[in-house]
Amino acid sequence: MPLVTASAVRYPLGSRMAIRTRIPAGGPHLPGSPTLTDTVGEVLAVDDESVVLATRRGEVALPLASVVAARVIPPRPTRRGAPERAIGIEDLHRVMTKGNPGLEVAWLGTPGRGWMLRAGLGFTGRANSALPLGDPGTTEEEAVERVVAWYRERDLVPRLQVPLPIHVELADDPFAARLLAQGWTPITPALVLTGRAVPASPAPPGWRLEQRGSIDDAWLSASGSGITDHREAARAVLGAPREQVFLHARDADGELLGVGRASIDDGWTGVYSVHVAARARRLGVGRWLTTAATAAGAQRGAGLVYLQVETDNLPAVRLYEDLGLRRHHHYAYLRLL
Repeated sequence: MPLVTASAVRYPLGSRMAIRTRIPAGGPHLPGSPTLTDTVGEVLAVDDESVVLATRRGEVALPLASVVAARVIPPRPTRRGAPERAIGIEDLHRVMTKGNPGLEVAWLGTPGRGWMLRAGLGFTGRANSALPLGDPGTTEEEAVERVVAWYRERDLVPRLQVPLPIHVELADDPFAARLLAQGWTPITPALVLTGRAVPASPAPPGWRLEQRGSIDDAWLSASGSGITDHREAARAVLGAPREQVFLHARDADGELLGVGRASIDDGWTGVYSVHVAARARRLGVGRWLTTAATAAGAQRGAGLVYLQVETDNLPAVRLYEDLGLRRHHHYAYLRLL
């Protein structure tokens, strides 16, 4: 993914970026030495004059006037291995929250490193749950109480999204076990799979795939009931990510066979909302949409792929694993009625 020009740069808080700046004139430079330097780190703050990065050597403030180019890059791996496998669970969730964001976000503790509270008109668990990513800046008991109060104030059911390593069950996790003992109920277990983008599957003669940069009525109408039953909330939440592609699969007569969505951020492509019309199932439309979503992200410089699928959706899990995606971790929501 190439650096973008300074005039087009955005500095998302919490994102990891590579920023190229000019070296000030008059410094101790030898003739012929470089006039540009690159800095890599996590964005801590940005204002009209500078952007502050957390780098391996500490915090660095870069004057915006000296920025030549910049790009968002994937989080730093936490273990050895291919980047789609080496990324830690918390860092992957920091990426994934940008693909299905809350319309309102608050933090307990340090933004980007504490507990993320999200509200999005009640549409989707991802956009309406608290996500523990690190230190909430208080005791666990008080943090949970504040989560409950925050969601009650918005007339939403308190939910906590609890990510776990692939072989750890909710009851075996001390934090989750305490919540279960307090009356929180587990719902919607899901797998997170990661991998690399693959070429789009070929379409049958006459079929075509449309790519659009924003959500529209046709896409909404062809989605599953989870979206069509919450149309306006879905339009707001699913339209919020900063870069994405909405896919429309059509047959030779122009009728919609299915839809999907690719959300692109931090060098990753998230595959979302793949839905195939009942009359078109078992014809390869789901594979077509999924591969097209990963290819669309790769064309935009995001060749790493993640997706989330409910654990009991075995046909979808088999499809994704057949495409080379592998299980990274799993999660469930705990809610308090």
